[in-house]
Amino acid sequence: MNPNGIDPASPLPLYHQLKEILKRKIVSGEWPVGTLIPTEQELIREYGVSRTTVREAVLELVNQGLLQKKQGKGTVVTASRVEERLGRLTGFAEEIGEKGYRHSARLISCEFKKNCFYENSLLGLDLDATVFFIDRVRLADGVPIAFERSCWSEETGKLLMREDLNTVAFYKVLEEKYGIVLREAEETIHAVNATRWEAELLGISPGEALLERRRVSCDERGRPIEYTRTKYRSDKYSYKINLKRYRD
Repeated sequence: MNPNGIDPASPLPLYHQLKEILKRKIVSGEWPVGTLIPTEQELIREYGVSRTTVREAVLELVNQGLLQKKQGKGTVVTASRVEERLGRLTGFAEEIGEKGYRHSARLISCEFKKNCFYENSLLGLDLDATVFFIDRVRLADGVPIAFERSCWSEETGKLLMREDLNTVAFYKVLEEKYGIVLREAEETIHAVNATRWEAELLGISPGEALLERRRVSCDERGRPIEYTRTKYRSDKYSYKINLKRYRD
């Protein structure tokens, strides 16, 4: 093995070896978030590999959300994506906590509204019923990850109003304090572009790609409890699902 950590005799491709070396520098904190990494030419000289090898290694790390190419500047270290595995009903605080991040929220607004026919229909409420709206920015280790708008019945909203909406984990407090247990949800995910207001909240540029998740969660009796639209930064959040092929 060469002193730089690259082993030409290894069965692992050179780009994979280089990727792991660079990744260790990021994960260990040797290259903190915001660091401008060495240029292609500098990496070629340091590790004795080809330009193609360097580009493949860097591209892998860009796709993993660890690096970001900035036009006219170079390639910088960015925070890694939060990856959620589909198939489990979890709240944002649970998702983030399981990945080892510190979760928090910033309350934008909360209010009771009438004449919300679309939300009423999803929550199984009468058309003249009142809906409680909560808008929050969700953060991981202090970094804005998502803009979340959740909708609840007036009854549930009054319970949530007793809590600190900047810190409360909805699912946890509903289950442990109020006996409202969520059992299943129907969810759709699609791509949208950030509005100017959303971009300002999330610290990105208007028009950048977001992953929008729409979820209706139900309790043990199958009654809708929550309707939430969450827009995630696509450079900070991704989904993973395990698929199996079944044959007759």
